[in-house]
This record gives sequence, structure tokens and C-alpha cells, in this order.
Amino acid sequence: MSSYSELSVHRWMLRDFTRNEAYRLALAHAVKPGDVVLDVGAGTGILSIFAAAAGARTVYAVERTGIAEVARKIIDANGYADRIQVLQSDLEDVSLPEKVDVIVSEWMGGFGVDENILAPLVMARDRWLKPGGKMVPGRVTAMMAPAHLPEFDEAIAHWRSRPHGVDLSVIAGLTTQETFHTQTPPESLVAPPQVMWSHDPLVCSLEEADQPFISKLTFEATHPTMISGLLTWFVADMGDGNTLTNAVGDPDTHWGRSLFPLDRPIDLAAGTKVHVELRCDPSLPGNCEFGWTVKVADRPLEAHETRRHRRDRARPDILR
Repeated sequence: MSSYSELSVHRWMLRDFTRNEAYRLALAHAVKPGDVVLDVGAGTGILSIFAAAAGARTVYAVERTGIAEVARKIIDANGYADRIQVLQSDLEDVSLPEKVDVIVSEWMGGFGVDENILAPLVMARDRWLKPGGKMVPGRVTAMMAPAHLPEFDEAIAHWRSRPHGVDLSVIAGLTTQETFHTQTPPESLVAPPQVMWSHDPLVCSLEEADQPFISKLTFEATHPTMISGLLTWFVADMGDGNTLTNAVGDPDTHWGRSLFPLDRPIDLAAGTKVHVELRCDPSLPGNCEFGWTVKVADRPLEAHETRRHRRDRARPDILR
């Protein structure tokens, strides 16, 4: 079952003022009186309400999970049931009676493409968006930087310290094959961030959207420090002159920043080069698998893979 069928997830997003206000302002800019709007992955319907408040004649709110029923109640409570049609369906199965002027979607994971929604969004564009139509948001750019996270390092060290006299190193091995969402201060960064990839859903092809996303980058430590892992985030062009981002140093959002950890922290001298590769593979609807490697100076290449981690959980001895 998708986590997006759980109300707890939507409460979390509905309390994200930065996210919601960015979409409200963007839709007030993009939607003109009388426009028809498609809301892809509508959730509880707040973006559909923003579109209707901006003057949309009709909004088609497509949501595949049972949270669609909550959306209907919220839309009715706000007086928009006559203009917003909630369609509980997979996007691929939806049939609309007309083309739309605007497509809106909150399709971003922690670094944009990692919730595997870009390809369905592009398919919806090709089927339903009028020539000259708009998409909110526009270009979404994924960023990465190596980081030092002492609290995370301390947690991993704890699992390797034989707490209570028990060998819990298996937990450490499992944990460093997972990804995490974390709130981190700017001083955590080891080197300036770099672009991993960038996509504009208005113009990108389905082939571009439905493929593994791979980034190979080289960073140089700006000061003597340690590296705990790789942090990633996104910057979204909202089309009204503003951006929505979960970047380090910007206001915290429900996304946090995505962390791809190392097995152990590595000491870095100023000027040390850190070679990294991150791979994001679309898998199930709403999900991706990840692989990441880090090479520091003359140290052996360190490799991590979430798919192998899940496959091998029945044999945690190999992850020590």
C-alpha cells in the first residue's frame, strides 16, 4: 500500500507552509479565469483548491489512493465541489472530457525525480495539455554536496560499540545501505553543491523522464573536515519568479534533505577530491532504487545499493 494513502503523510505536507504557499502563489500566477486545470496526484486536494480560488472553471483532481475521499470532503467544506471533480484512479486510466490549460503536480521527492512520478506526468502532458498550456512547477534541478553529519556518525558508531555487551554491528551495516531525510545546517557541507540533473516537465521527452538518472561528480573539500555521506535536494522554478527548494540553508520543509551515507566517516584534508556517482532507478510506481559510490584519494571505492540491501536483509551477516 502506498504511504500516500495514509492521512498522517498528508497532515505532514499540509503543515508545510513553505511548500503550500509556493504553490498557492504559483497557481495564482498561472491560472487565468475560466481555465481548466489537471491536478496530478491531488492528495487531499489543496492544490486543486488553490487553482479554483485562482479562477479555474474546472479542476480535475486525480488521486489514485483512498485519500481521494478526504479530498472530496475538504473540497466540499471549502465550497468548491461544483468546480473540482475528484477522480480516484491511476493517471494512466483517467479519461478527461476536455484538454486542460494548466497541469499542476507536487511530483518532487527529496531530490526531484526520486518518487518516480516524472514519467507519468509527462504522459499526462502529452495526452491532456493544450498547445501553449502551462505546467506548475517548471524546471526542477537536483543538487548534491558531500557533508559532515556528526550526529549520524555517532549513531552509526553506537551500533558498532557493542552496547550492553551485544554485537549490533548488523544494524550499522543495514543502516548505511539506506537513505534518510535529514535537516542539516549550511556548515555541514564539505564542498560547494553541484547540479546532478535538471528537468522541465513542459518540454522533456518521455524517454528522458523514464530512464535511470545517473550523476558522476567530483568535489574538492574546502577545509579540513570529515565526510559522512552525500546530501541531495531540489530547486523548482514555480513560474512566478519564485522557487521552491529544500536546499541546505533554506527554510526547512517536510522533504528535509536526502542523505546517502558512508559506512564510516572519512577524514578529508583541504583540497581532497571526492569522486561520487549516484544512480536513481525507477522501479515500482512512486518508488526508485538507489546506488551510490564514493572514492576518496587512495582509499578503496565504497559502494552502496538499496536494491541489494533489500534483497540481502535475510542475510545481514554479509552487510557487516
